[in-house]
Amino acid sequence: MDGQIFLGWLKINISFFIAAFIVSLLLAFLFPDTMLGFVRGWGEYSRTAGPIVLEQTSKGDLFVNILAKNSFNTILYFIASLFFLAPLIAAMIGIFYSLGLMSAADHFMKGEIWYPLWSSPVLISIEVSFILLTITFASALGAEIFGVKPERGEIMDFWRENWKRLSPEQKRDWRVVLKENKKEIILFTVIIFALILFGAWFETSI
Repeated sequence: MDGQIFLGWLKINISFFIAAFIVSLLLAFLFPDTMLGFVRGWGEYSRTAGPIVLEQTSKGDLFVNILAKNSFNTILYFIASLFFLAPLIAAMIGIFYSLGLMSAADHFMKGEIWYPLWSSPVLISIEVSFILLTITFASALGAEIFGVKPERGEIMDFWRENWKRLSPEQKRDWRVVLKENKKEIILFTVIIFALILFGAWFETSI
């Protein structure tokens, strides 16, 4: 895998994440009732729609649930990023974690949470790390398969030409690309799974 291509995608994804994170944070400061109200509404819906999470009776059950959820989401992020949707994913998680941090601070000020406030940014850092690494690695693989460089013009051209296609035209066979990057894929899998494990452990231990 070309290191410069990987770094190029990493730069793009981090830029989109930071921009979305900061904009959401500013909006939360300017319009706290509206933004935090949206978060509270989403939280109420999550508690209604996801009783399985709330009914965990032990930390072991909760650990498995978080591990499964994050692993499943990571696979979805990986697949989507193969088709260069990583910048959109980065912006989405920037908004999500920005509002999540503001919500945690709001609940802390009201005395509604039992865990220390510092744990929220730590957990966010862990989860953002494996998401950004996942979508960047997938984008770099996609760049080899479809021949798209980490440049705005090429990304836009790819989307414009292939948004109606179920299977975009490959510049190189995906099996060959995976075979050539076998060692990188193994290393990437180990690192991502270790981060997901650590994140699940940290979340259940605070």
